[in-house]
Amino acid sequence: MSTMLPSVANGKPKKAGTRTSEPPKKRARLDDGMHVAMENPCADESTSLEVDIMILDYLAYRTICACFASRGLEESTAISVPHNLTILETFLPLFKHKHPGYAFDPELRFRVLLLKLVSLYTQRLTRNTSRLLPEALKQLRDANRARAEEWMDATASPNLMFDIPSDAVPTTEDLERNRAEVLHRLNIPAEDEAYEDAHYGTPSSVSLLDLLPLIVQVSAARSAMIEESGLTEQWMHMAAELMLQAVLEQCLVCGANDGLAVNQAFAWGLKVQAGRMEVNGEAQDEKEKDEVDFMFTDAVYETEVEGWADIKRSYLAELLPSVDEEQAKSSKDTYSIPSSDDASGRTPSAIDVVSRREMAAARHPLDKFEANVLGFLDALSKSIPVPVLVQLENGQLTDMTRQETQEFVRNCGFSVASIYDEIRGLKGAAG
Repeated sequence: MSTMLPSVANGKPKKAGTRTSEPPKKRARLDDGMHVAMENPCADESTSLEVDIMILDYLAYRTICACFASRGLEESTAISVPHNLTILETFLPLFKHKHPGYAFDPELRFRVLLLKLVSLYTQRLTRNTSRLLPEALKQLRDANRARAEEWMDATASPNLMFDIPSDAVPTTEDLERNRAEVLHRLNIPAEDEAYEDAHYGTPSSVSLLDLLPLIVQVSAARSAMIEESGLTEQWMHMAAELMLQAVLEQCLVCGANDGLAVNQAFAWGLKVQAGRMEVNGEAQDEKEKDEVDFMFTDAVYETEVEGWADIKRSYLAELLPSVDEEQAKSSKDTYSIPSSDDASGRTPSAIDVVSRREMAAARHPLDKFEANVLGFLDALSKSIPVPVLVQLENGQLTDMTRQETQEFVRNCGFSVASIYDEIRGLKGAAG
């Protein structure tokens, strides 16, 4: 089986062939002459950019660590997540003003993308200052729906719509009880529904379905940085379970009562097939794939990575009350789901729907799933080198001894100290 991405999910990936496109270049590390430029108090523009990049990389890394600490993955930090995010919000406008049009290199782009994902994922269960504003959340959901519709159109995937009996839709009391159960399982303080303190599961909270595209995007960005990249079977199972959990959350916590969540959650895979394609009746060369398409592409055969369709279908079958498992295995992405009745003419009953959800939830415990996702995000964070300023804080740069590092810092002199002074100034301003 050909595997694709991320190496952090299952050790070092095996070589699966060479991609046709040139891999993105990695950011150059500090060279031997870097400290000479930094010593000059009248540093040129390129040195100023490099210093600002180092600061941004440092702040992003520290904020990711604070987010993990808030969920028990890292040692407790004295600086809170909102404080770290405020520092970043203070620095980013300055960075963009000083360096308009600058495009992040792959490593920094990955760290900033990961920061967005980690901050939203770890803080989504409670009402806090890091949540998305209503307009931003609406734009995110609109974009996610449009992406799913585009993918389904491009792959000619069936619309998995079916009627859900009204007595299978959770009541308001059921939803409140389910929300409280989720928070309890994840060791999050309960909300006070009576005093309108509820956040998780309400329209203003970020759901798993909202975050699914960002998780795939971050995975694809990391995959693109690895020449011998590959999806592992472990990653595919985690991603498919995430889709399943996203649907369960929409139905049991958010109160969705139709099949839209199923369509949107499972609309993932290779969108553009390799080779020639028909456009307006004429054969044309395949369009350039994006990072996500590359991630789902077998590097040797230029087809969808082997195993993904089967894994996705097996998790989907756990949710669909009107699908016979043998029927669901009939073809790659065909599930024979009528809009209301199944092939035998029987409308799924409330017992069918509820029992499916209960069995799926029992087979995939929420607390174990949450631990797996947080562990995956933590592994992604550790899959690239820590920022240079963090290395200096720890007293040793990569590929240098402590003595060589101390000599480097002495040669840098006041300029290195001024970087930390600037960061401390940002912290003071944020406070």
